[in-house]
Amino acid sequence: MTVRFLRRGGRDGDGSSLEPRTSRETTREPQRLVPPARRESKNAPVELPPIPEKIYFRIGEVAHLVGVEPHVLRYWEHEFRSIRPTKSQRGQRVYSRRDVDHLRRIRTLLYEEGFTIAGAKKALRARGAEPREENDPAVMMSHRVREALVEIRHEVEGLLRDLGG
Repeated sequence: MTVRFLRRGGRDGDGSSLEPRTSRETTREPQRLVPPARRESKNAPVELPPIPEKIYFRIGEVAHLVGVEPHVLRYWEHEFRSIRPTKSQRGQRVYSRRDVDHLRRIRTLLYEEGFTIAGAKKALRARGAEPREENDPAVMMSHRVREALVEIRHEVEGLLRDLGG
């Protein structure tokens, strides 16, 4: 059942007719303005709780320790290749201490230092914390070099067999 409120005021503004009020007018309240001095800065460092002495953590615990919602952690799993929690027999995500440390580092880059997802990936790659993408030219070159070395190794092994050694 929809309840409509009526307001006075016609098209001429004389208040003689009744018009239905829209639902926006009944539910919207004016926003309070917060003075700039009292606004919390997005770049301000946030005090995170200490990591307990445990080996594994569930997603809710990790969300609390990192200071984000669980859906953000699931999104970061898709974006950052270095975050790969294992799954329990019940299918729940189980994070290690290393994962929690890494997620805190990602949170700092994104929320406090103002990096984008791509920028955070690049910064983590520079530190060696994030693996390179498969289509990265350096990775492709290293695959070619490895294939060439493996081929050379097989040739040397074949020569040694032919020589009887």
